[in-house]
Amino acid sequence: MSGQDDLLAKLRQTLNEQGIDSFHILEELVPIEEQMAYFRYFDRLRRENSPFVRDEEVSVLFSPDETIERKKRSLTLLASIPDVGAYRSIETYHSSPQEPELFNWSAMALVSSRIILSSDLSGQQQVYISSGLGGHDRKLRFFALFTTRDRQVLTDLQREIVEREFIFQLQKAEVVIEKIDIKENYFTILMLFPFDKDIKSNLNAAVTECNQYGNFLETRFLFTNVKVLSEKEIDKLLEKK
Repeated sequence: MSGQDDLLAKLRQTLNEQGIDSFHILEELVPIEEQMAYFRYFDRLRRENSPFVRDEEVSVLFSPDETIERKKRSLTLLASIPDVGAYRSIETYHSSPQEPELFNWSAMALVSSRIILSSDLSGQQQVYISSGLGGHDRKLRFFALFTTRDRQVLTDLQREIVEREFIFQLQKAEVVIEKIDIKENYFTILMLFPFDKDIKSNLNAAVTECNQYGNFLETRFLFTNVKVLSEKEIDKLLEKK
């Protein structure tokens, strides 16, 4: 938890020091590797600086006869200009992409276009916050994994305590709980929390309160914005520990 918490604290401090109050968070769950691939491609096209016609690229984007690679180029080119028409075209395509393989790419193009358009209209510096789990509005999405001590099986009462205490503590911090999944000896929470909030104390408080009823939870937990772990991945983690 400490590494993520320190990183968020430093990011909040940097934005405050630079007076930046406008930032963008990708809402979809796009793997970090794909996000980086998009930005590398975007930078390459920007360095090439090849002229293009917006309407021609829009036609390419919606043509059933063009290849995926060509449409990747069109999405990226359209996202590179501060143009409302280009933004709307990307938005329309992303809402129902003809090529499902381009869903993540069009999501990146959409947020990229939004940043460039916002910067042009406002004249203010825009910031993109990268996260494998994305977010919504000014909230970041995080995945947390909590385990029982000695991998003991949770009783029905303990399950009720976990759900009650975590919901109470997280709601106090204005956290949106998207999903709580309680298994035999661990549970996970997928959540959205305000960027300017430090929820470490709330999560620790929830664990402490639960442990008032039998000290059954480990005090250390996994907290990440990179990916949602599958049951198989969690089982492997628990086996290693």
